[in-house]
Amino acid sequence: MLWYLTPYALLPVIAALIAIVVCVLVWQRRSSALARPFVAMMAAIVVWCIFQALELSHRSMIGKVGFTIVEYYGIATIPIAWLCFALVYSGWEHLVTRRLVLGLVLLQLPTFLGTLTNSLHYLFWSDLSILTLPDAVVLQTGFGPLWYYHLGMSYLLILIGTVLTVRRLLRVPPLYRRQGTAILVGVFLPWIASILFVSGIRPFGFMDMTPLGFALSGVAFVIGIARFQILDLIPAARDALIEYMSDAVVVLDDNRRIVDVNPAALRLVGVPAHAVLGRTMLHVLPDHADLVSRFSSVENIATTISLDRGYGLEHYDLRISPVRGRGGQLTGRLLVLRDISEQQRVEHELHMAKEAAEAASRSKSAFLANMSHELRTPLNAIIGYSEMLQEDPGDDAPSRQSDLERIAGAGRHLLALINDILDLSKIEAGRMDLNLEQVIVQALVDNVIATVAPLAQQRGNTLDVVIDPSIPPLTADPTRLQQILLNLLSNAAKFTRDGQIQLAVTLSHAMPNGVQPAMVAFAVRDTGIGLTAEQRARLFQPFAQADTSTTRKYGGTGLGLAISRSFALMMDGDITVESSPGMGSTFTLFVPVLRPEAESDMLNVLL
Repeated sequence: MLWYLTPYALLPVIAALIAIVVCVLVWQRRSSALARPFVAMMAAIVVWCIFQALELSHRSMIGKVGFTIVEYYGIATIPIAWLCFALVYSGWEHLVTRRLVLGLVLLQLPTFLGTLTNSLHYLFWSDLSILTLPDAVVLQTGFGPLWYYHLGMSYLLILIGTVLTVRRLLRVPPLYRRQGTAILVGVFLPWIASILFVSGIRPFGFMDMTPLGFALSGVAFVIGIARFQILDLIPAARDALIEYMSDAVVVLDDNRRIVDVNPAALRLVGVPAHAVLGRTMLHVLPDHADLVSRFSSVENIATTISLDRGYGLEHYDLRISPVRGRGGQLTGRLLVLRDISEQQRVEHELHMAKEAAEAASRSKSAFLANMSHELRTPLNAIIGYSEMLQEDPGDDAPSRQSDLERIAGAGRHLLALINDILDLSKIEAGRMDLNLEQVIVQALVDNVIATVAPLAQQRGNTLDVVIDPSIPPLTADPTRLQQILLNLLSNAAKFTRDGQIQLAVTLSHAMPNGVQPAMVAFAVRDTGIGLTAEQRARLFQPFAQADTSTTRKYGGTGLGLAISRSFALMMDGDITVESSPGMGSTFTLFVPVLRPEAESDMLNVLL
């Protein structure tokens, strides 16, 4: 029979099974940059071990040579995959290109072709023979020049990858060193076994212990993946994230000693890394003992601290986070310091600018209030005396009457403007108070209509009033409510000629935006000039009129609607508008039947 059972084939089979398990684990993390070279390396190990087991279990020369050729394809691929793996792990991922891989394959091409064509030249194996032992049939080979080339090139590629990995591990925290140790153990064990076999040091006779080395390397890789996060934590990624960030990062162990710092932290303390590692924060910052003592036992905090290093006061955002082991035990702390001095300066300047703007606004409001009071007193006198003269004009009444009417009208108009400015200044200064009381809607509307009816008739308009009799009394400021309605109706009369004006008072369950149930809606409709969308957008802005032509024709300062809406909002209501050019306008005032404060007071009384 060509096939037979030999115990010597068990070792490569076990090694192959372990390598397959490692491949499965790595494939689950295939998004990692290390996954592809790692899988290639493990796959090459599987090929080597499986075909070595087949070669050991076959009796014929042709079969053994064929299986051995395939073995060397796996053996020659391992150095290529290992070097690519080391380049990615060390931060040289950009070098791992198709051109590089093709070049490495060309370097190993004498192995691939030499084994396949050895029967033509015997440059790889100088001679081949079969040795029959009690438990095995062994293929014996002599080594030719191409085999020595293969040996030297493979060891060179492995040496380069190992040097890259060791150099990287010498500059990283302990976690990465333990991770790298698992990698190096996994690589060195099979090649130590290989070197022993090649050099003739064979404690188990003819048996090549390289498969056993791969079995142990598979165990090392499994431990590295499970415990030290090989493929997940890469020192090069740590460099990109930590080394070049502007925030100072310090890692402390459970004895409060510094085990890792980044360049930003070294710049902060002004000392090199060797003077910091292994020391406590108190040794590094002896002039800030109080600050160090304050946070020495803190595991988790986010706060702001200030440091004076001789360059003026500096402000930092300090974040301390616990570092825990796999069992949840505290193994250290992570300190991150972010310089926020510039941010603090900008915030201080913004705060000062805000205070200055608020002070200027208060000064403006106070000035407007004082000016309004100063102007209102002489205007009242002018209006009063002009009215007295109108009542008793004397002998030349016809010549004085029209002048006195102009004086009185101009005075009343100016007084109304000053009153608007005074109201606006009080609203902006937060000094406008409401006098809430129960308001009977019918009585309030009658007073307003009595005042505005002459103006409507003067413009040739008809004025209609519709009031829902079921409307209950309101809790509102009657003076401000009457002022709003007067403003809305006066505007309707002013911008409508020979048309219709209607005041409809109805009970509404909510404003159009869905806020506040149980509202009373005062809708003022007219058939006047109407408004465009652009005019509606700036309608409630202070000192804004529809346009310049409207200002010249109809007058006004543009304060009435702004003040009216402010009063409405103060009473938890609002004013809305619907209008189209030439189609008239509808201004609707919404006022709650019972304000929330009043409702709460009423409930307290009932309870």
